[in-house]
Amino acid sequence: MRLNFCVTTAIRGARLRLLMKVEKGKRFVLVTADVDAVLNRLQGETESPRQDFVELARALDAEILSFSDVPRGSALTRLLAKVAGKAVALAWLAFWKRGSFYFVTAENTAIPLALMLKLRRGVTLALIGHRITTPQKSRVLRAFRLFNQIGVMLCYSRQQERFAQERLGVPASKVCRIAFQVDEAFFTPGKPAGPGRGVVSVGRELRDYTTLFQALDGTDIPVTVVASSPWSKREDQTSGRRVPSNVTLRKGLSSIELRDLYRSAAVVVVPLMNVDWPAGVTSLFEAQACGRPVVISASEGILDSIDPGAAVTVPSGDAGALRAAVQRLIGNPAEAAAIARTGRESALRERTLAQFVSRIGAACRAAEKRSQA
Repeated sequence: MRLNFCVTTAIRGARLRLLMKVEKGKRFVLVTADVDAVLNRLQGETESPRQDFVELARALDAEILSFSDVPRGSALTRLLAKVAGKAVALAWLAFWKRGSFYFVTAENTAIPLALMLKLRRGVTLALIGHRITTPQKSRVLRAFRLFNQIGVMLCYSRQQERFAQERLGVPASKVCRIAFQVDEAFFTPGKPAGPGRGVVSVGRELRDYTTLFQALDGTDIPVTVVASSPWSKREDQTSGRRVPSNVTLRKGLSSIELRDLYRSAAVVVVPLMNVDWPAGVTSLFEAQACGRPVVISASEGILDSIDPGAAVTVPSGDAGALRAAVQRLIGNPAEAAAIARTGRESALRERTLAQFVSRIGAACRAAEKRSQA
């Protein structure tokens, strides 16, 4: 997050204007992605998964603001986007909407918004804290005591939850760990759900495709890699690397093509770098919902998203262990089918989109109630 002199000056210059009566009642879901691009892409598809931000806005009776709205904002908003980044600009745009409630899908926008909300009272701010453990974010949160402005932070991993409570001193009532979600009505097993063929690996966020290539190079196992994401801005880890002859790279898949690819796999592999937040969780849950056995790197941040028996874990960066796990599942269809069943049951039991939206709604309502007490 790049907070700079320009942001500070703008906030100070606005202080007197903020003494005016604030318009109440507006509610916003802030999405730190180009929502217009996502929805336009999905509009051209005959079938696609439901989007969590749409369902959240409906459940919270809120309006969606996203990076798509920044170019349509004021001249100052557009300037902030150039100087301080889109996240700060989106926070500024939301701030001047004078909402009474904000739910923010990522801390890179929530942190500058919390800073701005120091100038305003009676506002509830809820957010998803993906990774507050970075030195820059934790310093800003601690230095400015921003959890005074935050009503509740939802985390996908115990590491982030513990860090907030133990290192930042956040009250337990303001931190809530929830499971991520998958649209289980869209990501479903094929009919009939056969054993599949080859390996499929999907995603970009902190993927370790180098280890995947090393693990399966020289085998006769066909591998399909889709190193793309509508959300992640990380570098494509397949770019500039030698691609083994048994590996096919694909991109630009429709939602149906992606689902069909999952369904066709003998094994879905999620190769991850070892980080303290659940990178790879989207691919993990989509594959499980499609009834496919998953082999996944035992990244510290993903482990509490995996129920016992719902996936095979291997050490991050261990090509030998990854190769052995894939070959074992391909050679043992009964074991692969059992893992696939457990994974699908796990997705249906704890990780549906409706459950996700309901949990966030309950946490937000509790935060609003506390702020009004």
